[in-house]
Amino acid sequence: MGYAEHLVEAQGLLAAGHWEQARQQLGEVLAEHESPEAHDGLGTALWWLSRIRESLDHRERAYAGYLAQRRHREAAIVAIDISVCQLSNLDNPVAARGWIARARRSVEAGGDDRLDGWLGLMEGYTCDEPQRQRTLLTAALNFARRVGDRDLELVALADLGLMLVVQGEVPDGLNLLDEAMAGTLGGEGQRLDTVVWASCSMLTACSLAGDQRRAAQWCGAADRFAERYGCPFLLARCRSHYGRLLVALGEWDRAEIELNQALTMSADCGREPRIEALAGLAELRLRQGAVEAAAALLAEVADLPSAVVITAEVLTAQGHPERAVAVLQARLAALMGHESQFPIVAAGLVDACLAYGDVSMAVTTAAALQCASSSQHPQAAALIHRADGVVAATVGNAEVAERRLRAAIRDFERLDLPFWAARTRLDLAEVVAKADPPLAIVEASRALDRLERLGAVRESAATAAFLRGLGVATKPGRRERGLLSRRELEVLDGVRRGLTNPQIADQLFISRRTVAHHVSSLLAKLNLKTRSEAAAYAATHSGSKPAGAPRSHKTGDKSQS
Repeated sequence: MGYAEHLVEAQGLLAAGHWEQARQQLGEVLAEHESPEAHDGLGTALWWLSRIRESLDHRERAYAGYLAQRRHREAAIVAIDISVCQLSNLDNPVAARGWIARARRSVEAGGDDRLDGWLGLMEGYTCDEPQRQRTLLTAALNFARRVGDRDLELVALADLGLMLVVQGEVPDGLNLLDEAMAGTLGGEGQRLDTVVWASCSMLTACSLAGDQRRAAQWCGAADRFAERYGCPFLLARCRSHYGRLLVALGEWDRAEIELNQALTMSADCGREPRIEALAGLAELRLRQGAVEAAAALLAEVADLPSAVVITAEVLTAQGHPERAVAVLQARLAALMGHESQFPIVAAGLVDACLAYGDVSMAVTTAAALQCASSSQHPQAAALIHRADGVVAATVGNAEVAERRLRAAIRDFERLDLPFWAARTRLDLAEVVAKADPPLAIVEASRALDRLERLGAVRESAATAAFLRGLGVATKPGRRERGLLSRRELEVLDGVRRGLTNPQIADQLFISRRTVAHHVSSLLAKLNLKTRSEAAAYAATHSGSKPAGAPRSHKTGDKSQS
């Protein structure tokens, strides 16, 4: 089989989403014959395999090769792909703009005028001025519809939707994203990376808007695509949003995997993707009860807006509610038109104020939260009801408190937010305890069952203590060992057996860096200082493996955690 036949075969593998086979085939092609087509294809395969730096190297070689052959259209397309990679994978908007300029030069030198829409899209996506961004993205969408470019239309819809959500026009933005996701997963586009682009915009927008349910439904709709082509969340920041979505939905084992993968993916990226991943892991650790581990992770992300509420919760858990109040007040003052974030931050401030004992500020903040439009934020109604309920309980209005908290529980359940539904159910139990102890026992028992199944150690302990105060015997709490992910349990077993990190990595088929991360994580979760302490702990608790822990491990890719 000659060079041309090998190349055609490799392109077929790319079209089918067989990324590893395509990578191997294209490597063989390049060993025989240097060509921009082979570098271009190899760059695509490596990108889907999350080997971003290698992908970028081959795409740059493809660009230079096409340019040398005066194939300006192909050069422009590759330059656009490189700009996307620089922006979305490496968080480098300056380099992205430079490659957009090179792409435009190629089009002007004899490329396809149909690429003007893609250039306008990228210029809009990297634009810092909101009104110009809207103009450019709208023009790209109109251009796509005029020339019949379905991929450009779907990506432009997704970008416009995300832009509207960022600017506070949440319902309109989410509607555009719904349309983009429907067309993308419906197979209207020809480029597989259109699914990646639209999915990432959808997850980012849903994260900003607090619409976890919508994100979960679209992620479910993308399952068939993921089974065939791989995970569509190929951008580190996007993977972080997906991990945080899983935290909110109570799927904490899966969240652990995705957030660690996001952290691994962000190693070669800019600061922002890394701190998004760290913030997601901090949120997970806090929910699991590992407060100090969460605080250690947050030390790197103190200025990340999306982590401010988790930061405040950690400060309160550490006994510093006054600092939590200050952090949340500063964030509210800085929102400057980002109304979609207001309900979550304001609700967090209500809790912090009550923990600090500033009932007056809690009342004022709850009143301000009432003004938040529930149509602008899917969680707003639940957060408003809960804030009203806990404030009413504090000022002694039990009737209003019970009514509001029941409404909040219904809202949280409808939104598939199990942690907050259970936590609010405990609030309700505390409100009704004096007037109706049997009802309080029912509500608290339901909360405890949910919290224990989630693995929320701190809240489970508080709920069990409340029930004991009502004379109800509760089973012993879960061991701290239950905080560990399945992979961490495997690493801990290796430590128990005296294996080194390289030996554990070889045995589990993961990277040494991933093993080191897991060792640090499990030490923090178990409040241990050394490997020797971990080995002793593992030996002492060798018979307490939690339900669901793996009996064996399987061969896997070294990039997986």
